[in-house]
Amino acid sequence: MGNEIIKVENVDDNKNIKKTKNPFYAKYEHLLIVKDEVKKEAFLSNQAYIREFGDIILKNFKMKIKSIEKKKAIEYILLMKNKGKTVDKDGLEDYLLKKMEGYQKQLAQMTMENEDAKGAKALNKYDLLKIKRIYHGLVKKIHPDINPLTNENEDLKDLWQRLIFAYDCNDLKTMEELEVLINFLLKSLDFEMPDADIVDVEKKIEEVEEEIKTIKSNNPYLYKFILENEEKIKKKKEELQKEYYKYKGYVKKLDEMLKSFL
Repeated sequence: MGNEIIKVENVDDNKNIKKTKNPFYAKYEHLLIVKDEVKKEAFLSNQAYIREFGDIILKNFKMKIKSIEKKKAIEYILLMKNKGKTVDKDGLEDYLLKKMEGYQKQLAQMTMENEDAKGAKALNKYDLLKIKRIYHGLVKKIHPDINPLTNENEDLKDLWQRLIFAYDCNDLKTMEELEVLINFLLKSLDFEMPDADIVDVEKKIEEVEEEIKTIKSNNPYLYKFILENEEKIKKKKEELQKEYYKYKGYVKKLDEMLKSFL
């Protein structure tokens, strides 16, 4: 029977008994779609933020890495001197390579995200509406929280994950292809939408509402309020520029310290 209630229109006539869907299920379904839309809005805000400030942020991070590397070099030199050992150039390079590995990976990731954001194409309103229509229709069929078959069938799970990625990237062509593939797979599985049977649906509603609230209260969702205001954009660029000169000055001081140790 699932999450259904029995509505009795006439107690004296059982023929007038009919079933209606639990209203909590409809709300839960709606909130799942809202959550995904908010997550996508946060994703797109992040891309727009990177397009606007990415080059400056990368420049700052590179200067930050320089300062950290020089601090690590001083750390190694002092360590060797405290042990009464001579500073070995190869040893120093190996030490820095290990210590800086995580920062270099982070820089590579930031560089890739910067390039991806710059390469992202803007879509017209018609295409955006098509993306929304396809996504909403497929969410109601294969969202894992609505249809347990998605987690049970590997092909369907893979298509669901590809759908999420295409939706986040506004990839209309891929979404149109996925719509065909998903509907074909469901048909081949003789799929019929089961009765809604979600355990603790009211609790799940509260959890999704809290997730939406958290996303909308933090970056990258909040970036959009900076990007919508020219004065805020200008102020942010000024802050980032000041940060760059701060790191640059720090690197210069560390260089002087290194010279005194070598």
